[in-house]
Amino acid sequence: MGVVLSSPRAVLSEEEIQELRERTGFTAHQIVRLYSRFCHLDKGDNYLLSREDLERIPELAINPICSRLLDVFFSDPNDEESEAMINFPKFLDLLSVFQKPRGTDCAELKEKKLKFIFDLYDTDKNGVISSKELLDMIRIMVGEYEDEDMLQEVVYRTLVEATGSSEADISYHNFRDVMSTFDVGQNLVVGFRS
Repeated sequence: MGVVLSSPRAVLSEEEIQELRERTGFTAHQIVRLYSRFCHLDKGDNYLLSREDLERIPELAINPICSRLLDVFFSDPNDEESEAMINFPKFLDLLSVFQKPRGTDCAELKEKKLKFIFDLYDTDKNGVISSKELLDMIRIMVGEYEDEDMLQEVVYRTLVEATGSSEADISYHNFRDVMSTFDVGQNLVVGFRS
């Protein structure tokens, strides 16, 4: 169930904060701080953030995968049309992927992080990562790289490790199996002030 805020510019009510805490795992203080940041970013004063609003965040703008991150942020697998704007509850949902796991939510958060990373690579949103998508993402991450053969070798080895074949696409199941050796839960983290 979605959180409906009583008034976009009002101070969040205790009930709204509690519901957002349960939904996202953020503390009440973090939610209030993030709400303040959300309102600051909302240049249209319409309680919605556009892609352009988020592109103005300096730490995000300098990230080489900024465009892909925003593509994932502004897409909804249950909706053929990509969302043009995101509201505060959706903003919190997106940011919750980058929390450090604590308590009993570790497995659920790790799964959420893995799905997010998978979606970064699956640019055509067909449920698999092709060799082209993998190569394109590697190119984005390494920037200018003169040794194209080396990049192709990385793609080849990754496909073989994930699927057993250099010709197969990587399914989410394959991806999750390969990533099981990495501590994604602890590594894909942004420090949110408490």
